[in-house]
Amino acid sequence: MHLAAYLRETMPPTLIVLTGPPLPGRWSLARALERRLGARRFAVAPESVALLDIMRALAEPEACVLVDGDLATREARSEILELGDEHSERVLVEWRCARKEAEREVFHRYASRPRVLASAELERYVEDARARQPVGDEACSSVAAVAVGPEQAIDEQVGRVLATLREPRDPPAERAEPERRVMVVEDDAEERALLADVLDELGFDVEQAPDAGVALALLDEGADVELLLSDQNMPGMSGVELARTVAARYPRVRTVLLTAYSDEDMCRRAVEANAVTVLAKPLSLIDLERVLDEA
Repeated sequence: MHLAAYLRETMPPTLIVLTGPPLPGRWSLARALERRLGARRFAVAPESVALLDIMRALAEPEACVLVDGDLATREARSEILELGDEHSERVLVEWRCARKEAEREVFHRYASRPRVLASAELERYVEDARARQPVGDEACSSVAAVAVGPEQAIDEQVGRVLATLREPRDPPAERAEPERRVMVVEDDAEERALLADVLDELGFDVEQAPDAGVALALLDEGADVELLLSDQNMPGMSGVELARTVAARYPRVRTVLLTAYSDEDMCRRAVEANAVTVLAKPLSLIDLERVLDEA
């Protein structure tokens, strides 16, 4: 028997699709599963699903692939679940969160403002029996489904997902996780502190600077960061000017610009300054997470 075929039979590819509202609880579960299973994780948005990349990952021997995204409709979930074949083990996980729990997580956990996760986003993503399509109908003999939520501890959530796997997987060998360091450059103290809290929850070490001058001074003093998240409109040097200066002085440090006043000219200047991308304010947390993973 061909070695690849033998491996697929002894440990078939595993595809886990994790769906739910774009809240930190879901991301915490995704990262816990990623670490526990040694899975290759794809953070996707409904309008931007890397189907070809997921297919390639599933083709690897003993593959374990985790797809994490909103995917609130059956059509969006099925499009990914169908990437697995009859030899694959497929698990559909819904991280469910009622409105009350979502508001507590957003506004109390982060002491955040509605502009960070707008009420319209809560209306769209948070479970609503009249609008949402709960998981379960897709489940058949080859697709298992399980629902978890913030009322359970993260270890219990992970345990419930693992219990659905037909083939238990040993955890990957222990290895030190690289520290991910970012700097938030923002002249509004409240917005700076709030974004720093979100990044900290997502597993980043965070440095803060109130303007571009301080950011450059910290870098000159040896601040070890890989990515800058910088506001565009600040007193003194703008975000575009900061991105250009950082690219010249510190080529290994990348910059993402944040702005409430984006236009074609500004985006062009950001690209010319070697910025990774431009994110519009108020920030969508799912877009922020995706950009962080890509950058």
